[in-house]
Order: sequence, then structure tokens, then C-alpha cells
Amino acid sequence: MPFVRIEYMKEAHDSKNLNKISKTIQQTLINEFDVPNKDYFQVFQSHEAHEFFYDDSYFLNSKRSNKLLYIYVTLAPGRSKAKKLRFYKELSIALSTHCGIQMEDIFILLVETERENWSFGNGLAQALEGGIPIEK
Repeated sequence: MPFVRIEYMKEAHDSKNLNKISKTIQQTLINEFDVPNKDYFQVFQSHEAHEFFYDDSYFLNSKRSNKLLYIYVTLAPGRSKAKKLRFYKELSIALSTHCGIQMEDIFILLVETERENWSFGNGLAQALEGGIPIEK
């Protein structure tokens, strides 16, 4: 049950590429984290250049560009470090291959929150009340 928020610099990505980015992230979540196909909740947020800050080489031997994506994935805990490392790698490769984004421009943050903190509507905590399948 991940929720994905992608932030980017306005005009760095067009709507066609944002659609590809969205589908690529979703497919990687399905492949690497066993997320169900219909568990698809994402939001994109663009920022003006004067609202979007980053160091172009922090932790890198090369440079980030204005196509930088901040990808926040909020999800339930329980995945191993190995699974997370594979997710980072596979998502970076997929976004580079399918969306033309250099790997230096893919900044991923996994945020784990307990299932009790999720409501998918109707004032219920469906994951706690047995109303939805839990991802593996």
C-alpha cells in the first residue's frame, strides 16, 4: 500500500514523460515489493526553479541536472535492506532506460509507517480491519 509523491522542477518534464515515470515507478513497486496492481496512488508536484533546491554533486562523482526527481514512497514497514537496495537500483535503471532520466537525477526516499496509520476512505483502517489485502 505505498503512496508515492514525486516532486520536480516545473518544465523539466512534460506530461507524456510524467505518465511514463508514473507507470515505471508503479511497475517497479509491483516487481520489487510485490505491490498489487490496483494499489496505485501517486501525486506529482512541480516547483518553480526558485522553489527547488539541491546540491548538484552531493554523494556523487558526477552532476545532477534540473531534471532531478524527488521520489518519496510512503509504505508499510517490513522489507529487508536487501529488498530496498534492489528497489533503488531497479527503479533507477528503469527510469533511466524507459524515461531518459540520468541516474544521478533519481533521489528516492522510503518512508515507513505502520498499517494503523492508513485509511483508504470511509473512515476505516482497512489494513487493520481485514478489508484489504496486505502487500508482502
